[in-house]
Amino acid sequence: MPNLYALHQSLFSFGGDAWIEDAHGNRVYEVDGRAFALGRTLDLLDPAGVVLCTIHAPVFSLAPRFQITRDGATLATIRKALLSFFAARFSIELGDGSTLEAEGDFLDHEFRIRRDDTEVVQASRAWFSLRDTFGVQVAEGFDPPLALALVIAIEQMEEHGRAASGIAGMPSIP
Repeated sequence: MPNLYALHQSLFSFGGDAWIEDAHGNRVYEVDGRAFALGRTLDLLDPAGVVLCTIHAPVFSLAPRFQITRDGATLATIRKALLSFFAARFSIELGDGSTLEAEGDFLDHEFRIRRDDTEVVQASRAWFSLRDTFGVQVAEGFDPPLALALVIAIEQMEEHGRAASGIAGMPSIP
């Protein structure tokens, strides 16, 4: 059975601090934005405050990208696909060399992450009646903290793109 999580739009606010809830409304993860880090950096913490993943966008990069690390090891590197004719896409290279692909309607916060033909993560704002909340469904067997970190990084990249192009949306982390 897949795991379902609720992310709130405030997650992407200027401070970057927010809770992520499970399907029962329990606070299961916290996102902590580092105000003084070089580049955009967020930590995904468990309820006890243990860092599960660090999400970081280097300041100086030729193309926008985020890295997700755990205990200093790279779990994933996310890049926006340069040529995407029919839908927005992101390529995700995992630390073990395998790849994932994210595609969908990122402006409406509706997208899927796939490994080959298997959907491992689905994000949708339509699952909740609250305007500023969207759900993330993680396939059984896929690492939930990694899945949530991927969604947060993709949302950050999309918001940065919207802000750079002047399209209104969620405020991004500075």
